[in-house]
This record gives sequence, structure tokens and C-alpha cells, in this order.
Amino acid sequence: MNVDRPLSSCRAPAPARHRYPPPSTNPRHPPGRGTTVPSRGPAVIELRTHDDLQAGGERSAWDLLLDEDPDATVFHTPRYLDAWYRTFGGTTAIRVHTVHSDGRLIGVIPDANDRQGSAGGPEEIRRFQGGTEVTDYLGPVSRLEDRFDVASAYVDHLAGDVDWDEFVAGGLPVDSSWPEAFRRALAARELTIIEDGREDVCPRVALGGDHDQVLSRLPGRLRQELIRKTRKLARDAGELELVQVPAGEVVDRLDAFLDQAAESFPDKAGFFQRPDMHTWFRTLAGEFVAEDIFRLHELHVGGLPAASTVSLVHRGTWGLYNSAFDPTLASFAPGVVMVHLLIGEASDQGQQVFDLLRGDEPYKYRYGASDRVLERLVVRRS
Repeated sequence: MNVDRPLSSCRAPAPARHRYPPPSTNPRHPPGRGTTVPSRGPAVIELRTHDDLQAGGERSAWDLLLDEDPDATVFHTPRYLDAWYRTFGGTTAIRVHTVHSDGRLIGVIPDANDRQGSAGGPEEIRRFQGGTEVTDYLGPVSRLEDRFDVASAYVDHLAGDVDWDEFVAGGLPVDSSWPEAFRRALAARELTIIEDGREDVCPRVALGGDHDQVLSRLPGRLRQELIRKTRKLARDAGELELVQVPAGEVVDRLDAFLDQAAESFPDKAGFFQRPDMHTWFRTLAGEFVAEDIFRLHELHVGGLPAASTVSLVHRGTWGLYNSAFDPTLASFAPGVVMVHLLIGEASDQGQQVFDLLRGDEPYKYRYGASDRVLERLVVRRS
């Protein structure tokens, strides 16, 4: 992250300290009379605010904490967020808040402050780092049992900070416990939620077993449709081969991938043709391709590329980040066939989930995907 970026009005206050739970004041149960008194006092919950976590103990602890959060994804890693900021940060003021219990790291909340125009003048919008344009999952990182303490510490910080007009807590999976933790914390501070509900969905296919086993769990109609399309493409257009582009060639092939994506989806052509999107894909690949997290695949039909995908594979989840296909072969559905083959590849590699990421496009449900709902809470400062 750039330590010289403008921080405008996002100047952090001194670290806040909070104690949970508060010491007992019940006169019926003074210490030593019918109660078990722990040998130590209640944990001290402390929030620390950082302009930068480039290196050092807390950055390393963040990386380790990711392994203890069952809902953490590649989008929650400091490396991903660094890449996002380098590409899209501009004048956005960003901070990383770490939450500690008796000195032990229990949570990380990366946030960003954007200034937006409104009828009443400029407003400061606080949200999680990453942005929904390129980032599918957002929010904090913690162990499951620490969700409420982390949310409470951050909301206490918000309540004491005057440099925001609206807080948007988006991109939170409903099954991650984060939406409920923030609801409780906001209610405790009497901060009013003005918007609370579904933001988007990420359709996901549960894997487990090889490709044949995954296929066997599909309804018969869907299973037969995928088999029929695959056979038709091979019979009428040529032999099929799923190819992973070698790591050393990926960055140089991304411009061609994005050009094909623009041709595949004319309604999104402007998005794929943006110079910053080309920069973003190259930056993301440069960060993750060597570890086989960022993967570029091509479906060759009769020896020629007919479709291609970019995937992010991390901690047992294969995320389909973007896809493209040759429009001249659209009647053969090469994109549908390619995703079918990728699911087989993910299954055979022992991945646990194939995540089609944000959006409820109809094609995603041909593979038996179920929605993982993302929620968003919006709070206005009164």
C-alpha cells in the first residue's frame, strides 16, 4: 500500500479500548459468595488503526488468521487488497483496523473512505476495501467465535469517529455470521440501519468425489443436457482439450482474453475494454499466478481456442472469476461445456466448492448451483 496516499478526513483517533464483558456489579453475587471468580479479569478488547500493514508481525498475523476463518477467501488476503488499491485506489483513503484480545489478534477490518457528491454537498462513505466491481466477497476476518467482539470493537470505533456520513457493510455472506454480528453491534450503539437485505448471490456447486460423482447428484435433465452439449461440440466442431496456460505465459495472454470477453458479452464490452481492467487482470495475475491461485484455462476445439476462463483457486474453493468464448461458435455453447469440464477438473483435484461468484445469470444453475446470499447493511450518521 502507498503510505503517501492522501488520507483527507479519515484521520484515526487514538486506539480504542473496550472491555467485554463488563465486570459484575450484582450485589447478590459479590466475589467469593456463590460465584466462581476467574483467576484473571475479563479480556481487554483493543482496536488499533493502521495507515499501512506492509510487513511485520501484525501483517503476518493477518495471514495466519485467514487460515482460522472458515469464510475467508482470496479476496480477504492482504495481497489481494494491496493489488486492488494499487489499481483502483486513487485518492481513496484506506485503513486497516486490527482487533486484539489481551494482545492477541482476533480480527482484521480493512476499510476505505470515499468522498461522494450529494445534493447536500460532499459526503464521506465508509465501506470495506475491495469494491464490488472486481471483488466478490468483502468484510472482516476473524475466528468464528470472535465475530461479535470484532464487530463491536469496530462499531465502537465508528461511533466515536465523526469523519463519515454513511457506513456500507456489503459483500457479507449471510451464513458467515457477520451480518448478524454487525446488526447486534450497531443496535448496542443505537446506530440506525437504513438498509438491510440481500445485495447479491454467489451460486456455488458442492463438490466432493470425482466428476462422475458430482454429475450423478444433478437432476437427470441437467445432467443429460451437459453430456449432450459436450458430445455435440466434439462431434461437430472437433476434439476437445482443456488446457491450462503455463504460468509464464499467462500475463501476455490476458489482453487477448479480455478482448474475447468483450466480443462474447457486448453489453459488458465497455467494462472489459477499460484500460484499468486490463491493468487489473495483469496485476492480479502477477500477484498470484506463481502459486497457481490465478489460473487461465482455454478450451481447444479441433486444436483452436474456443473458450477461456480466469479462475481464482484458494483453500479448497475454485472460483470462476471471468469467462469468454468465440462468438462464431455460440450455437455450440463452448462456454457452457468449458465450465462443465472445469468443474470436473476441480473435482478431480480434490477441491470442495466450485464458486461461480457474484451474479445470478441463468447459465450458472445448469450445474446444480445453489445460491450463497450476500447481505448489505447501510448506516447513516444521524
